[in-house]
Amino acid sequence: MSLRDKKKIETKNKIFEVAGRLFKEKGYDNTTIDEITKEAGIGKGTFFNYFPAKEALLQDFVKQKEELVFDLVKDQLTRKISTKEKIKNILILVAKSNEKDRELTKLFVFEHLKHYGHEERRSTSLNHLIQVILEKGEKTEEFKIGLDSKMAAGNLTAIYFYSLLEWLWSKNEYSFSEDISKKIDMIFDGIGR
Repeated sequence: MSLRDKKKIETKNKIFEVAGRLFKEKGYDNTTIDEITKEAGIGKGTFFNYFPAKEALLQDFVKQKEELVFDLVKDQLTRKISTKEKIKNILILVAKSNEKDRELTKLFVFEHLKHYGHEERRSTSLNHLIQVILEKGEKTEEFKIGLDSKMAAGNLTAIYFYSLLEWLWSKNEYSFSEDISKKIDMIFDGIGR
């Protein structure tokens, strides 16, 4: 990697670090690009080279988060464990990544929900990943033939995201990863007799 490329990465990371801190201190709406550039020690033009608007920070944060999560779950995809365990482990890993900085996760999740429509929220890479895993599980006959893997993935993802919002809104401290683990067990075990 060239020195110039390293400098670009450092500058982008500095913008993220400063913006994240200011967003937590002042809130997203109350933080200006001027404040971010001043704190980061860069000019406005440099900011706009990386992000066309403040909202682009949200989009990039989500993209980076998805890449980080995918890196975390790659190992799960190759493990010789049941499909149910893969899905459960992936959702626990994603939950743990969100637990690392609850306040920043809360800020970005709620801002993302405000700025983007229903379709953008529904078509997540997590949902797609779970669907692919479920389809493989159907082929190995871990699930019933004819399973609507798209609907099943949507249901699992919906439970995950509802649980994430519930955890972010909660005034009580509890482990999000343990909560999602129990919910996934309940789904796969069923609630019938």
